[in-house]
Amino acid sequence: MRDHQSGHLALSRRHTLGLLVGGLATAATARAATPKAWAAVDQLGAATLADHLEPGFSLSVMKNGAFVYSKGFGFANLETRTPVSPTSVFRIGSVNKQFTAAALALLAEEGKLSFDDALAKYLPEFPRAADVTLRQMLNHTSGIGNYTNRVNPQDMLRAMRADYNSAELLKAMIEHTSPTFVFEPGTDWAYSNTAYVLLGLVIEKITGEAYAAHVKRRLFEPAGLTRTSVDSAAEIVPDRVSGYTSHPGSATEFDNAAYISMTYPGAAGAMRSTSEDLCRWHLALFGGKIIKPTSLEEMLKPGLLKNGQLPEVSRGPGPKKPLKYGFGLGISELDGRKMIAHSGGIPGFASLLTTLPDDHITVATIANTDDVMRGNFMARQQAVVDAAIRAALA
Repeated sequence: MRDHQSGHLALSRRHTLGLLVGGLATAATARAATPKAWAAVDQLGAATLADHLEPGFSLSVMKNGAFVYSKGFGFANLETRTPVSPTSVFRIGSVNKQFTAAALALLAEEGKLSFDDALAKYLPEFPRAADVTLRQMLNHTSGIGNYTNRVNPQDMLRAMRADYNSAELLKAMIEHTSPTFVFEPGTDWAYSNTAYVLLGLVIEKITGEAYAAHVKRRLFEPAGLTRTSVDSAAEIVPDRVSGYTSHPGSATEFDNAAYISMTYPGAAGAMRSTSEDLCRWHLALFGGKIIKPTSLEEMLKPGLLKNGQLPEVSRGPGPKKPLKYGFGLGISELDGRKMIAHSGGIPGFASLLTTLPDDHITVATIANTDDVMRGNFMARQQAVVDAAIRAALA
């Protein structure tokens, strides 16, 4: 999920990082000693903690299939002062979406679906399901609204605390997505968590298998992801990281993030992982271990509107600009190099997974905060990733 509506949530336990600044040494690096090329990354990581932008984060960098940097910064739990490590397990939010897309691509390879199938073929209960294709849902041109965009944040808080089975989740998507459509299918672009939750239900309908079990068998195990799973708050997870949000009115303190049943985000954002496992995922995805090259081409094909043009979206002040977005993956450039990336956000956590496919470099970072509007968090997170990429290129 991305841009969830929690904001500053009314939570009970308050913590401050004021006592910890200067004492927050990074956790032990998982590989050899940090070379000089990584000094800028280390400095940015330390500055992020000193500026109280997050309690902690994990950062891993893979080049040519091997880790060249993997480190934890700050704390995985502020109460126990447990440090973050490269194997710390975080929730990853909308980075989940590319896994859902890859699972659908596998089913398409097997002839069990077509990306151009109407949603009505699988979930006729959803309003106007005959007017929307799976392809449009995958690239966010379906016009389906976003159930996480609630007018009253308290409605979201109440809804996300309940557990849902598949039938209840479908009912919730119908009832909680308002408006059901924000534009006519294929005429614009708008991010939709609802669409991806529905796609997970499509997977279950086709396979007769629970989404969690299906992606474990078809994606996690072939990719060698030993610490990645569809999450459940009930499970005992070694090295599980606690999630935090900003304490209202404070630039330095954190509260425990709001509780969310991981049945509610479903295939849009219910997974947990580590920064190292996310790097392994892209190694497998882009290396042909999961889907065929033709399927990867489909995933990386920028979605077009019915008029054959790229959608145009606002990215801050200024005119709208063309957007290249495939199936759960954004396509852009960094210093003239092709870059594939996606971010994620869910109560307590924020993630970013980036690959430069032509340079065989992947960078994954996950933080245990959900307040991405705090200070310059988003710019700093991107700066850390960019510095890691440039160090890997050096």
